[in-house]
Amino acid sequence: MVENVSVLHPHDTAYFDEDTLNALSRDLGPSVAENIFCRALEDLAVRLSQIRDEYTAGNEKALRKSVRSMIPIAEQIGLPCISSIAQDVLVCVDRGEGVALAASLCRLLRNGERAISCAEIGIDLSV
Repeated sequence: MVENVSVLHPHDTAYFDEDTLNALSRDLGPSVAENIFCRALEDLAVRLSQIRDEYTAGNEKALRKSVRSMIPIAEQIGLPCISSIAQDVLVCVDRGEGVALAASLCRLLRNGERAISCAEIGIDLSV
């Protein structure tokens, strides 16, 4: 049996929501906001690593918990795309959709790593 294999070329864009970042800076002051932002990015990086390990180990319960914990962190620092993708991953876990979970999880990891990389290389995220 011959099957066709489709190659996908994802075009997701990880971006920081300017309104959220501005509100964080306005409400807490620039130095506190920067500290929270940096800590949140570090936390996201740790969770992305945990998520990768939990998926590889087949530990869906821990995977679900780690992915769920990313949502408020991403929302706090203005990463709505990460929050949305994380919610998609949770749906896949809950429905037992293995193929969709793998695809959604790759998307989450790719976008999360891209957001962290943008922040690490010093892209000015302020408005």
